[in-house]
Amino acid sequence: MKKIELKSLKNFDDLKRLLRDNKELIKTAALPLIIGAAVLFFWFYGADEGEIEVENGNNPDSDIQVESDEYGAASESVMYVDISGEVITPGVYEVYDGTRLFQVIEMAGGLTENADVNSLNQAEIVYDGQKIIVSSGSGRDTGSGENADSSDAGNGGITNGKVNLNLADSATLQTIPGIGPSKADRIIEYRNNNGRFRTVEDIMNITGIGQKTFESIKSYITV
Repeated sequence: MKKIELKSLKNFDDLKRLLRDNKELIKTAALPLIIGAAVLFFWFYGADEGEIEVENGNNPDSDIQVESDEYGAASESVMYVDISGEVITPGVYEVYDGTRLFQVIEMAGGLTENADVNSLNQAEIVYDGQKIIVSSGSGRDTGSGENADSSDAGNGGITNGKVNLNLADSATLQTIPGIGPSKADRIIEYRNNNGRFRTVEDIMNITGIGQKTFESIKSYITV
């Protein structure tokens, strides 16, 4: 019987040629063996051609980098404040919404030995365009006030005959008609947590002070 050399099979064309040259064997029981051999051949030798390579997904070019400022405020708006007086390096500094006064002082190199620390509310939130003046000695800090001078500070938070919501202490706030100790404390607490009052209308953010109360006291207050 003629032998069929399966080792000579290299591709599909070799298989077709083998089948054509051995037509007689196709009619015999050898056909299943040939087909089985072909299947095994392409199973072992054809697998490489169908292999799919998957690239490693760790592509450094696909990394997304998000920059943030030193306060972790990448999405916050930029502001500028001017600090002078008893600080090491007075000047205009770029800050972000929510920045506290102590952070601005750090940016300015810290306080001098002559700074009146007790007059500062270093936890105060600064605002865009703020002029911060750190006073010396026993003088009252005018940093959180706007356009406030030493006479205003010396008068216990009275500006042009009105109570300055940003400078007045509890006792002075209580001179406003209808403002007692608890409301005065809430005004100071609001000032400490949220920064200065920008308009007199902001006093309505204080619990217990609504539109009616505001209308009755607005002629007594200023910022």
